Amino acid sequence: MLTPSTAAALYLLITLVFTWPLAAGLARDIPWDLGDSLLNSWILAWDAEHLIRFVTGDFAALQNFWNANIFHPEQLTLAYSEHLFAQAVQILPVYALTGNIVLCYNLLFLSTFVLSGLGTFLFVREITGSPRAAFFAGVVYAFAPYRIPQFAHLQVLSSQWMPFALFGLRRYFDRCESGATTRATLVPLAGAIAALVAQNLSNGYYLLFFSPFVVAYVLFEIASRRLWRNTAVWVGIASAACLVAAATLPFLWPYLQLRQNGFPRRSLTEVFAYSADFYSYWTAPPESHLWGRAMRAFPKPEGDLFPTLTALTIGGIGLIAATHSAWNQSRKVAAPSRTITWIAFALLVVCAIYFVLLVVLLLGFRLDGIGPLVVSVRRIDRPLLLMGVAGGALLAVSRRARAFAGAWARTPIAFAIVGALLAFALSFGPDIRSDGRLIGDSAPYALLYTYVPGFDGLRVPARFAMLVTLFLAIGAGVGAAGLEKRFARFGIVPLLLSLAVLSESFAAPIVLNGTKAEGGYRVPPPRVFTGSDVPAVYRFLETLQGPGTVLVEFPFGETGYEVRYMFYSTMHWHPLLNGYSGTFPLSYGLRSALLRHPLQNPDLAWERLQADGATHAVVHSTLYTDTEGADIGGWLLSRGAKLVSSTDGDLVFQLK
Repeated sequence: MLTPSTAAALYLLITLVFTWPLAAGLARDIPWDLGDSLLNSWILAWDAEHLIRFVTGDFAALQNFWNANIFHPEQLTLAYSEHLFAQAVQILPVYALTGNIVLCYNLLFLSTFVLSGLGTFLFVREITGSPRAAFFAGVVYAFAPYRIPQFAHLQVLSSQWMPFALFGLRRYFDRCESGATTRATLVPLAGAIAALVAQNLSNGYYLLFFSPFVVAYVLFEIASRRLWRNTAVWVGIASAACLVAAATLPFLWPYLQLRQNGFPRRSLTEVFAYSADFYSYWTAPPESHLWGRAMRAFPKPEGDLFPTLTALTIGGIGLIAATHSAWNQSRKVAAPSRTITWIAFALLVVCAIYFVLLVVLLLGFRLDGIGPLVVSVRRIDRPLLLMGVAGGALLAVSRRARAFAGAWARTPIAFAIVGALLAFALSFGPDIRSDGRLIGDSAPYALLYTYVPGFDGLRVPARFAMLVTLFLAIGAGVGAAGLEKRFARFGIVPLLLSLAVLSESFAAPIVLNGTKAEGGYRVPPPRVFTGSDVPAVYRFLETLQGPGTVLVEFPFGETGYEVRYMFYSTMHWHPLLNGYSGTFPLSYGLRSALLRHPLQNPDLAWERLQADGATHAVVHSTLYTDTEGADIGGWLLSRGAKLVSSTDGDLVFQLK
């Protein structure tokens, strides 16, 4: 029997192979590149430092939690990106014992795979009763190709709590339906609450993206079990919603405050750039050994969304099986009259025709005629509307159609398929494109962007693909369970399917410590260091005392260096004029214009340093390809600065 602990162990083993050779350098290497990974490491260290101080008795430690040490003297700078509070809670014991943020980051990174698989395993086992099919579903979700290009985005990988939330809710409704005691129902509900809070505090995208699907799932369970009049259920769900909101809302306030302070919403141009195209779902990551070259239909930023052929095929089998079962149930309803039968058949044909037209449009084709018949179909709006009208009419005239729809809608795979389709549609962003061509400008995401607070602050609708993957994994799990039942002698089939999914997504060995050249400067060092291996200049900066110390580091304004300054600031935590995040304050842009090459406007650059309160400047002279670093040092000395440290080409000047 495949138990949860065995499944978790297998997911861990797969994870270590899937992300090899990370396990060989767990305490020193960073997966993928040294960009956003370092930003997230800095965020985690900032969070963990404040949490440790708080739990050890410094109850004032959280007062300045949101005022992180970048972009000085700006406030609420932690809210310029994801706060990663839930992840910081996870690493707290390890960080307290080791102080090694690289180790903590890597453990979190690996845990997202294991926990994503385990949560999906638990939920699919609950709805199918098949541990092997559930294991396959966990593989589909945890090791989807979509995760590969997100390796530098820990917050995007941190989607593991979604299936745990569904699992807790499923068990809650099971126990409510069986008449279990209140105490027995509270345990799974408490688990669902904890999972939802953890997910909300892990990623702001999933807070907004997943919440409507949670509401939909709750309504699905109540409707399918006919619990509309069960007061205890409604009280439990309402109480859970209040607790989740109470734990989540305090973490939204800083982001709302930034908007009130003048931070703009994401422009539609930016949102369009990071939305999915239909062909994005036929575009595999280039790192995939199997599909990296063959399945590159429409490469674009955030557009490698291919979910594997295996998952699509088995999910389709699950859909067909559920449809067949619902049809058999509907046949128990008395046959309609011949007139109604012909009307229903005609409406069904209309639905089928317009469905085919939708598929044709999504595939990127325009239809101007069928033989001698002139038919102009260039956008999906009209076919979608007419298909909906025909489908509604079919339900209105046919009892058997209503019986079929009702039987189908009560199955878990129905929720999964509808959820996948909705997430798929939302991933297109404000309009719908296929192969870059506009085929619909009334996409549902446009309504969210316009009317739902928070959505206009997000720039990557394509991240709905993670929800598409989750719901597809659930559907595929149901399909695998059906295959297992039909071919009882071949119970190993789900495990073979798991290997098929892994072969489609496998990309190891993965890149570690990826580094690229910065314009006009030397390539940054290929690694970052912790503990006693930290560059000597940062150990010196750690000795600087006083809350008034404010640092500026040169070269200024280059991302590859800025994230390293932030990472190494975990040694000393002095405020920096430098910084990098998901968004930038206006003051940083103005400062960067003067300090990127300060000798071009030496007087204005010096005035900028004085106005921003810099007390010390660090010049990494070895990072320059010419004499600019030495010249900046000479400029600082000419303004009365004092050289207080020189180690390995890193010069520290006291400005005040």
